[in-house]
Amino acid sequence: MAVPKSAIPSLSECQCRICVEILIEPVTLPCNHTLCKPCFQSTVEKASLCCPFCRRRVSSWTRYHTRRNSLVNMELWEIIQKHYPKECKLRVSGQESEEIGKAGRGRSRLPTEQGA
Repeated sequence: MAVPKSAIPSLSECQCRICVEILIEPVTLPCNHTLCKPCFQSTVEKASLCCPFCRRRVSSWTRYHTRRNSLVNMELWEIIQKHYPKECKLRVSGQESEEIGKAGRGRSRLPTEQGA
């Protein structure tokens, strides 16, 4: 996610496409797909080492940036914290933002078993 310095991103632009919550410590992969660090750790780092959206391999990139402690897109993270401090605080504390909750309603985060 490339956000011009002068632009204020909408809340939906600051949403992780995996967990459908505000991006916390966003990780922007070499393919320019962005996800929150917890989702990166669970879907990329510990599983496939591929982008969950386009399947591009990111194993070398991940090792390089992990060693240098530079996985987080700090420019984007600072923009998100500046413009959405309440949502960031709620997400970090484990709560869901009302605005993001509304945007994510109708989508199930986890598959459910019917008739179980």
